[in-house]
Amino acid sequence: MNNSIETQHLRVFVTVARQLNLSRAANELSLTPSAVSHCLKVLEKDLGCRLLERTSRKVALTAPGKEFLADAEEILKQMASARTRLHSWLDWKQGQLHIAANITACQYILPPALREFRESFPEFTIRIDPCTSQQAIDAIGEGAVDLGVFLEPALSHNASFIPISEDELHFLVNPLHPWAQKRKAVREEITAQNLILPERGSETEILIEAYFRQEGIRIRPFLEIGSEEATKQFVRLDLGIGFLPKWIAAAEIRQASLTFLPLGRRRLRRRWGVLHRRGKKLSFAESLFVNLCRNVARELMSGSGI
Repeated sequence: MNNSIETQHLRVFVTVARQLNLSRAANELSLTPSAVSHCLKVLEKDLGCRLLERTSRKVALTAPGKEFLADAEEILKQMASARTRLHSWLDWKQGQLHIAANITACQYILPPALREFRESFPEFTIRIDPCTSQQAIDAIGEGAVDLGVFLEPALSHNASFIPISEDELHFLVNPLHPWAQKRKAVREEITAQNLILPERGSETEILIEAYFRQEGIRIRPFLEIGSEEATKQFVRLDLGIGFLPKWIAAAEIRQASLTFLPLGRRRLRRRWGVLHRRGKKLSFAESLFVNLCRNVARELMSGSGI
């Protein structure tokens, strides 16, 4: 028995098995009946068994033929899928990727992810829109944006969320703050502190407010700002206490210019991920981008080196 089977022979067999008529199968395949018959004989010889019973009046599957038909159809299906993916890969010169992201993702996740992406798709046109998750969800639903990189938003009928990593929020304090000297936050003093919160309505602000509401602590912002970099500057000047994950200020932690403290007994974790239109099958390029974002986010948020 030959160790290889030609795709054309499989296609001829599947067509004949469906039509159960050599002439109709030959017409569908744009082959002569003799060519169809030849392909079947070669396939049966390669497999070492008879797949079809052929007479002048009819064609019928043998028991081995019925068994092999499902395998042949699956092989052809997989090859067609592989061919589609390959054509998508080869068509990269015409590709484009429209990404929406929040400011944090634009600063930390997208640059290294897109640097790697460029190595595989050097001619892709890439557009990045900094915006809120709700703006991204609306744009994704309208087909104006391909993917979005954000913290997990509220459920939406327009978009699906692919998790890529998690981080944990802490208090961010100046090293000379009394809490830093005690190495813990004093629960009874939280309400009286100058708290620097993310902008109202953001995913992080909602998480923080819900966390302290469950703790029975009312928090009131001294400042509301949507920039982690600005938050770090305010805390460095000892103007208040911020809420950030460690990976955002890894360098400052190593330099001892900022100090992180647990929020309390419970941990407050956030999920990062990629948004895409609900029900959409991601292209090869989009799937690669998601995986690259996952790799970058996990490396950033693992806490290594802190």
